[in-house]
Order: sequence, then structure tokens, then C-alpha cells
Amino acid sequence: MKKLTIVGAMVGALLFALSMGTTAIAAEDYYEFSEYSGLGSEYDVACYGNTIYYGSATIVYAVDVSVPDITKKDEPRYLPDGTPNPNYQPRTFSNVRSIILQPPAGVSLNWGSVGEMYVDDQYIYTIGNSNQIYAFDKTTGQYVAQVVTNTDSSVPRASHLSYGGGKWWMSNEDREVWSSTGGDWHYEFTWNDMAGSHGDGMEYVNGHIFVSDMTSNYIAMWDYVNGQWQETKRFSYTEPGGVNKYVEGMGFGALGHFWAGDGREIYELGGGTIGNYVTAPIPGSATLLLLGMMGLAGFRKKIFNT
Repeated sequence: MKKLTIVGAMVGALLFALSMGTTAIAAEDYYEFSEYSGLGSEYDVACYGNTIYYGSATIVYAVDVSVPDITKKDEPRYLPDGTPNPNYQPRTFSNVRSIILQPPAGVSLNWGSVGEMYVDDQYIYTIGNSNQIYAFDKTTGQYVAQVVTNTDSSVPRASHLSYGGGKWWMSNEDREVWSSTGGDWHYEFTWNDMAGSHGDGMEYVNGHIFVSDMTSNYIAMWDYVNGQWQETKRFSYTEPGGVNKYVEGMGFGALGHFWAGDGREIYELGGGTIGNYVTAPIPGSATLLLLGMMGLAGFRKKIFNT
């Protein structure tokens, strides 16, 4: 009986590894730090600096987030024994505003939960007709330019958007990830089913692609290794209260953390082990001023593919 039990356990472990694809990855930690109940349409989250953007189609909301001591931003709300952490930093959400995007005639933008954004120092980028990407002034909402001119109608409808490594990245609810340098989208990989109904979050951060399903508490990290895409890490966490929130779009940046929307609120994820892979400076006004003096115009020229 003991021998049969061991064999059974080995078979079970092998089946679990196969169900995850070619690489079995042990779960690792991150935390939920805060929740923010916004003004409605808590979908399709993006960040720039310590500002969070979310919304639906042409209506975008923005809110700033801060903590008393930025050096303790990764302190979880609770200690391992379940008691409150005295070093936890309460979040302050302020400067709430709305932006109405003004697409050109004939262009419709993807609606809430399938219209994620990317935001930089001046522009909001979002998904429209035939998986094309459009840029808008992030203060006035005025249309600026089309930055991805996809003509391949066979590409499935995009839901999630990011930018990094000189490429645009998009994914869909079938967990497919695609890239573009301004023209047609090119297929990259399909991430493993993480028992979460369907894919609903994707971000390029620090040279990695991070993905999430809609209804499970995992974020997986993918990397291009030896000529092929691989899931190299998988991270998990336990939600306060034990109730799984939906992921309806995921962004990264504010306080150096991920932010996801579930249609009712925006919530903050990060720290722990996953924090070792996403460490990046949080730009402040002095940093942005320096970048501007060094030539942000060159960066924008590259991103607009002109």
C-alpha cells in the first residue's frame, strides 16, 4: 500500500506539471494592499507615476495615490499571525478627475473590460477598430494619432494593452499574447490556464510579461528563453476575506505595484516575492523634468512610429 501511494503521488505530481505546460512552477507570494471604490466603470486599469487610470470606452477616470512613508510601501496589512502590521502604510487617494476621449469619425473604442489602456507622460493609448491603437491627450482627451495600424482582420479582438522593449503588446481573453512595432500584430505565445475562467490581465514590466486570469489569485511571469516563450514564475496570494475578486484589466506602476479592476473597485497587488522582479523607480516631477530636458520628444517619436 505504501509503495502504491508513493507511485500515485508521483503520477499526480506529473499530471499537475503537464497541466501547467512544459514547466511546473511553485506558487510564490504577493499581497493585496488597498482597494479604491471609484466613480464607476472600474475596468481596464493603467498607471503612470503614482496616478491610476481606469474606465470604459471614451470615459477615463484618474486618481493619485500616496502613502506617508514610501520606503514602507511594501509592508503588508497583516503580519503572518494575522494581527495588523504597525508598519502598514494607509493609502490616500486624491485629485480625482475624468477625461472624455474624443475619437475621430468612424472610430469606436473597445468598451469596459475589453479596452485596456497604456499611459505615458502625455498620452492615453487605447484599443479601437480592428485592433488598432489610438493616442489621446491625457489632459484634454483630444485625439492625437493612430500608433498601431493593424490590417490583419484574422487577429482576435484585443482586450489588454501594454508597451515595452520597443514593442506594443496586446492579449485577449483566450490568453494569447501578440506584439507590434506599429504595423500588424504578430503572435507570441498563449499562457497556461490558471483556473480563472479566461485571460484578463497582461503587462510588460522590467523585461517580463506578467499575465493573470479573471477569477484566480495568480500572476504568472513569462520570458523569452533560448528561442521560446516560457512561464518562468507563478505567484499567488490569499485575498482578505477569502473571496476572489475578478480581474478586468491590470496595470502596473503606482507605488511600484500592480493595480486591477473588478468592475466595482480598483485594488493594489504586489510586494513579497513578485516585488523582486518588478523593481523600478517611481517617477516624480523632478525625474520627469530631467527626462524632458534630455529629449522625451525622441521617445514619443519612436512610439508614434514616425
